Amino acid sequence: MRGLRLLASLLLAPLLLAGCGQLPFCRADHCQNMEHDPAKLPEPTTWYRQPGVSRPGTSEVWLPHLPQSQKRLQHYVDQLAYQLAQSDAIQGQRIAISSFVELDESLSQTTPLGNQLAELLRTALPQHGIAVVEHKLTSQLWVGPQGDLALSRDTRLLARQLQMDAILTGTLISTERGMEVQARVVQLDAQTISSSASAFIPHLVLNQIRP
Repeated sequence: MRGLRLLASLLLAPLLLAGCGQLPFCRADHCQNMEHDPAKLPEPTTWYRQPGVSRPGTSEVWLPHLPQSQKRLQHYVDQLAYQLAQSDAIQGQRIAISSFVELDESLSQTTPLGNQLAELLRTALPQHGIAVVEHKLTSQLWVGPQGDLALSRDTRLLARQLQMDAILTGTLISTERGMEVQARVVQLDAQTISSSASAFIPHLVLNQIRP
């Protein structure tokens, strides 16, 4: 009798193993079939146009929603403001903010992005306790060809008239992946940099703010 049971077990073992291969694979209370049916895959709710990825079932090229796309320009402005405010040298000072310019030979090309960065920083910096000079008074400020701060008249005289201690300037560097932003606070009396900050804005965000 014992020999018959052993023989039956040996004959049934291959059949049991073959049947297990057809069963769903389960692990940690989560089961899934080894072969996925594309028709059962959930339809994504958000897609962004970008070259390189084809949307299933269409001939269009798309890119699925990315968490990074939820970030707005204000997010990167807040980064810059926080970094700048970490310097004790600018605490208690009055700072003027000029539009950020493209990093080229002239250092005088303003852009919509540069103007928006300057405008948003005028609101973001006071939230960190930094006093900002009224922007209507800063039309006399510009950046010279060598990247140093230049004014339309004597630096110390204008600083006294506008009652400011420093100026925040910045440059924009275009890359394949987006825009590199460099910001610095320059002291008007000594022409030295007392604080600096940087941020990288990806193209996905830039495309959302372009006019």
